[in-house]
Amino acid sequence: MINPFETPKYLEKFGLKEPPYTTNPDERYLFLTDTHQNAISMCGRLIQNREGAGLIVGDHGTGKTTIMRRLTSLMRADARFRIAVIETAEHCPSLFQLVKEILESFGEECIGRDTKTRVDQLKQFLFAQFKEQRACVLFIDESQQMMGSLLESLRGLLNFEDPAAGGKLLQIILLAMPGINRKLRFAPSFSNRVVRTQLHRMNRQEMADMLEWRFVQAGGRIFPFDSPTLDALFDMSKGNPRTVCGIGQVALEIAGTTGRAITSDVILEVSATRIA
Repeated sequence: MINPFETPKYLEKFGLKEPPYTTNPDERYLFLTDTHQNAISMCGRLIQNREGAGLIVGDHGTGKTTIMRRLTSLMRADARFRIAVIETAEHCPSLFQLVKEILESFGEECIGRDTKTRVDQLKQFLFAQFKEQRACVLFIDESQQMMGSLLESLRGLLNFEDPAAGGKLLQIILLAMPGINRKLRFAPSFSNRVVRTQLHRMNRQEMADMLEWRFVQAGGRIFPFDSPTLDALFDMSKGNPRTVCGIGQVALEIAGTTGRAITSDVILEVSATRIA
């Protein structure tokens, strides 16, 4: 009987210390294409200059959450920043609930029982952090789930400024599927204040480079995907990073348990059973 909890055979076969193609948002395995680098640079510039709001748009599996985790990891190690993270925007259908989530994510106890009191508390917190020379940054993942009216309410939070410094007291980074663009039409005042960038799917060369880089990062020795196999994988995945990694991971497991080489036939076999 196979023990599903023993060390997978493919790790030993390929000299890997851990799975190279996990689809979990692990920032250690974030491969930076040009669009990923642009997104990170945009966020860094916006936060450093206290410009207000940024938006990273991308299809599912293109790396939005992983970018967020890379940025928050860097900032949590730096005393100049205070970070709040809302993992999924659907938990905040109103400004009343959103401000509570923001305060609690910053580590504050929300004491207000009405929206104005909560907003006032947030404003006082942000001013206190500003006086201590800390930048407060709010990340909202899956922000396409927010109503247009709530997106428009974010404009009010951007109005917290220090006149002498000329910068926003709260920086907001939204990460969203393309559906947010439709909702932003109902939030014109906020939309006009947002700096935007978009993550694109990988081209064939970026996909190959990403797979090889992650394989080496995980301790691998001889990269097991030849050119025809990579062609098949690109055709099946359309360059979506999460789909690429999902198929690649199962292909490694098949090679480890059956002794087969990873070929285009294996890719087609995996693709036929995997839901992207």
